[in-house]
Amino acid sequence: MVLPKVVPMDRAESTALLRAARAGSADALDQLYAQVVGRLLGFIRVRMGPSLRARVESRDILQATLLRSFERIDQFEGDTGRSLMSWLTRIAENEIRDRADHAHRARRDVAREVPLEPEAAQVAARVRSALSQVVLSEETERIEQAIESLDPSHREVILLRKYEELGFKEIASRMGRSEDACRMLLARAMAALTLALEPPP
Repeated sequence: MVLPKVVPMDRAESTALLRAARAGSADALDQLYAQVVGRLLGFIRVRMGPSLRARVESRDILQATLLRSFERIDQFEGDTGRSLMSWLTRIAENEIRDRADHAHRARRDVAREVPLEPEAAQVAARVRSALSQVVLSEETERIEQAIESLDPSHREVILLRKYEELGFKEIASRMGRSEDACRMLLARAMAALTLALEPPP
């Protein structure tokens, strides 16, 4: 079983790209987004759940997340691809909450939601281009459905560890459990996910 994976970057490359992105390099930002866009979309879809996905397009959430991260890139304090993913998922969760609160309204145009300066508009065009290349395979959808079928604590620990790539110390803090308990919970969650992905007899 293979969960969506961020393309690995070594620490030096990641740090250099983040520094360049904060200094205003659109190319560096593009490279960073390319590293995480597939996994971020998977995270968003699972976090939204089927009910909200039926009313709100997950790719709109992804686009809004990337655009907002562009606006706030100077606020990002991490220096690795892993910490970038964690920061992006927090922005995504805020976007999801906002859309859920307004789901009874007509779906809003993301381009109208986020006022864009000329530089940001160029990034938005590249984001839309990148999104058009993200294809949800049958296997990806099957994994999402299996994760959604799990017990909430199992689903949460998988999202935190396998999508956000958090360490067990932070997972323990987020879940209010000990690190050892979180390790055992993840083992049980992955076993449950494996069973959920097995074809019926």
